[in-house]
Amino acid sequence: MITTVTLNPAIDRTVVVEKFAFGEVNRVQSVREDMGGKGINVARILKSLGSQAKATGFIGHSNIGHVRSLLEQDGLDTDLIEIDAATRTNTKLIETDSRSTTDINEAGFSVDAAAISAIEAKIDALSAQSQFIVFSGSLPKGLPTDFYRQLISRVQPPCQSVLDADGILLLEGLKAAPTLIKPNIHELESALGTQLETEAAIVAACRQLIEKFGIVYVLVSMGGDGSILVSQDQALFAEPLKVDVRGTVGAGDSMLAGFVHCLSQNLGLEQALSWATACGALAVSKVGTESFSRQDVERMAAQVVLRPTR
Repeated sequence: MITTVTLNPAIDRTVVVEKFAFGEVNRVQSVREDMGGKGINVARILKSLGSQAKATGFIGHSNIGHVRSLLEQDGLDTDLIEIDAATRTNTKLIETDSRSTTDINEAGFSVDAAAISAIEAKIDALSAQSQFIVFSGSLPKGLPTDFYRQLISRVQPPCQSVLDADGILLLEGLKAAPTLIKPNIHELESALGTQLETEAAIVAACRQLIEKFGIVYVLVSMGGDGSILVSQDQALFAEPLKVDVRGTVGAGDSMLAGFVHCLSQNLGLEQALSWATACGALAVSKVGTESFSRQDVERMAAQVVLRPTR
C-alpha cells in the first residue's frame, strides 16, 4: 500500500474563461470541482494506475458532506482526521486564449495539539502497513516549519518516505533523509539559493543533496523543458511530451504518482521516469484534476525519449 499525506487540503474549483478582463463581467465557459490537495491528487492517480492507495491527513468538518461527495466520486480510500473548521477552496482560473492558469489559494484552517497528536499516531500506524508514505503540499496554520521532518522521522523501515514540498518545508524535511524528493526546478533553485542553468549544474546540485542528506532519488520537473532523475550513480533526462496544454493543476502530483507507482512495483528507473513523464503530460492535457487510465499512461510512456546526462 502507498499512503499519501495531505495536511492542508482544498476543494479545487476550476473556472474556464476565454479571455479574462479585469474589472469587467466575464462569461464562464465551464466550472468543475475536485477534491484537491497534493497528496489527494497523488492518491487519485495511484489508484488509476492500479496501486493500492490510502489518503490520510486533515479535513474540515464544517463542509464535510460536500468533501465526502467529491472523495466518493474518485472512489478514494481515505483515513482522514476531521478539524473543527471548513476545508478551504482554491480557485484555478484558466484562460483559454492565453493558455494561462491563475491560482487563487485560500490559507486553510488551523490545527491544535490534539490534531497534531492524532496525525502522529496515524503515521505510526500506517507506516507499519505501507511501502511508501508520500508527504506533500503546504502546512496549515498551527504547525511548525519542521513538521514534515518530524513526521518523516516517525516512518519505520521497510516503509520509505517521499517528500514534495518547497521552501523551508523542503529544507527542514531533507534533514530526515526521505528516500525521494520531487522539487520542480524553481523550488530546487530557491532551496539552494542559486540559479541552475545547465543539466550538469542540476545534476551536481542533486548529487550534493544526495550526499549530504542520504536521499536516494531526486526527481526534478522542469515543465516544458523536460525532467531529470538523479541517484548516486545514475542521471537520466526525459524529453517532454508534446500535448495540448489545457491546465497545469496537479501535473507535478501526477508525475510523482507515476514514479512512486513504478518504485513500488520494483520496476527500473527508466520505466519509472517514462511513466512519470507520461503522467505529467496527461495531467496538463486535462482540465482541473481529471484522472486518466493506466492504458493512457502505457501508451504515452512508450513515446518518452530518455538519455543519460551528467
